[in-house]
Amino acid sequence: MHVCGQHVTPPGGPSGAACHDAGVRLRAFDPADTDAVLALNQGALPAVSSLDNDRLDALVALVEQVVVVDDGTGAFGSVAGFAMMFGPGSVYDSLNYAWFGARLADFGYLDRVVVSATHRRRSVATTLYDHLEQAARPAGQMACEVNAEPPNVASLAFHAARGYAEVGRLAQPTGTTCAMLVKELSDD
Repeated sequence: MHVCGQHVTPPGGPSGAACHDAGVRLRAFDPADTDAVLALNQGALPAVSSLDNDRLDALVALVEQVVVVDDGTGAFGSVAGFAMMFGPGSVYDSLNYAWFGARLADFGYLDRVVVSATHRRRSVATTLYDHLEQAARPAGQMACEVNAEPPNVASLAFHAARGYAEVGRLAQPTGTTCAMLVKELSDD
């Protein structure tokens, strides 16, 4: 499957066109992406928690969507980024997900947005967010968190520019504090 905005190409169909200006393709996660996704995730520590094969398999079984952006440079391309979205009522064992679950009736929860260092500032994050926010529109809200103490200044600015508002803060077991963010999504 290739997804970009409203365009969806099913598995086995023609490869998708580029999304935005980045010359990248957004598509559903495929098990062949596992090594690249794990390497990206581990390279983004401590901004995201550690993943191994078993944990990735467990998360993929719980998510509503897992998407990757690739630049089309290999059999499955070069994975430039990935993200996961969980729906309400999941058994996802995340402290942050549970915080939103206790406060919001219906929401999409954006998790593990990771973009490779070589693909930053090339619309990869925008491509991921555009797609997953569209997918979460029926729920009416997208929730996520960003490190506030110490601050992830670039990520906080990115989210503010996209319309995310801080609705609380949550201390993390690692000693950091996250800004808990929500974006209201309309169905138009």
